[in-house]
Amino acid sequence: MLIATLGGVLAGYVYIPLPYMLGSMTAAMAAAMLKLPIARPGILFDIPMRATLGVLIGSAVTPALFENTGAIFGTAIFVPFYVIATGLFGMFYYRKVAGFSREQAFFCALPGGLLIMTTLADDSGLDIKRISLAHALRITFVVISLPVLARIFLDIDVVDVSNVSVSTFAMPLYDISLLVAAGIVGVFVANKLGLPAGHVIGPLFASAFLHLAGLTSAKPPQEFINAAQILLGAYIGARFINENLAIVRSAILLAAGHVAVMLGLSILLAFMLFKFVELPMMVGIMSFAPGGLPENSLIAFGLGLDVGFIATVQVVRLLFISLL
Repeated sequence: MLIATLGGVLAGYVYIPLPYMLGSMTAAMAAAMLKLPIARPGILFDIPMRATLGVLIGSAVTPALFENTGAIFGTAIFVPFYVIATGLFGMFYYRKVAGFSREQAFFCALPGGLLIMTTLADDSGLDIKRISLAHALRITFVVISLPVLARIFLDIDVVDVSNVSVSTFAMPLYDISLLVAAGIVGVFVANKLGLPAGHVIGPLFASAFLHLAGLTSAKPPQEFINAAQILLGAYIGARFINENLAIVRSAILLAAGHVAVMLGLSILLAFMLFKFVELPMMVGIMSFAPGGLPENSLIAFGLGLDVGFIATVQVVRLLFISLL
């Protein structure tokens, strides 16, 4: 955690996009590859981090979102096509290029959440090392690529979420209590229902309910958001613990090719939606971008995009993949 925090702070000083997440992720990844004595953040860090991000994403779901229901539906109906097209390509790619087994190729190919895909693969009795590495690299490449695409399509140089909320000390206790309750209740209900990515989606739904009902308009305190970004970056970076450098080098090339095709399809679908329903290009790209829900939503916050819209389509993708 110390290494990840230092990485995040340093990235902020040198104006790297999304500094707390990218900086901590890079530092943790470097520490893992250098064989330093580190461990992946445990459940006591992981669940609060995911719950905080879920509550943050849910705070973007306001009544104004329902003004875009037609555009959301028009975008979401492309999700099955996107998942199946990228999944079929990924299966062929990992089978023929990487030489993976059919089962490994299947779980590497689908652009689901890292935790969901590795858990499902583990439940199926597969060796998840290659699968976990493929998804960790996919998410890493997407997180790095989206700020570059934002610069192309939005002419924005910095992606920063260091000022989306107020300090803990400036927030009323009433708002803090409601947001904490949304996180706890959301995680509890999601666990009971077995929701995919439940530690994010449960608090997301609970927070969205509070904001739609007008009970609060607050976002989690800025200190919690910054800490959650550092934890998320550490979690992704620590996926490379005990990985062989030669294997990682090979996996990087494979993941780069797969992500390039997936992002290419995301841009194509976004362009179609821009032409037919005038959906802003970057909103369309981020709605289909094959990263994780927390990572994509954080970047959307940093770009000032419609986070509720993007998160809704991303949730549809995760649910569809889990059902598939």
